[in-house]
Amino acid sequence: MRAPNARAPINSDQLTLLRDVFDEACAEHGIKKDSQDAEALAVILVHSLQKGVRDKEQLVSLAHVLTADR
Repeated sequence: MRAPNARAPINSDQLTLLRDVFDEACAEHGIKKDSQDAEALAVILVHSLQKGVRDKEQLVSLAHVLTADR
């Protein structure tokens, strides 16, 4: 049994989804993938997925909100 605050592991399909959303957001907003902005975006996307946001459109919307004011 997982600890109450543990996040769910990510499977290969979810990892592909995250990579696609991350890559699209970085390309669209001119974010270098090795930057702190990219790292912050990746962390938030992973945590969001682990907390139940699994719809691509929701993740894309989240990425746009997070990168809109950069």
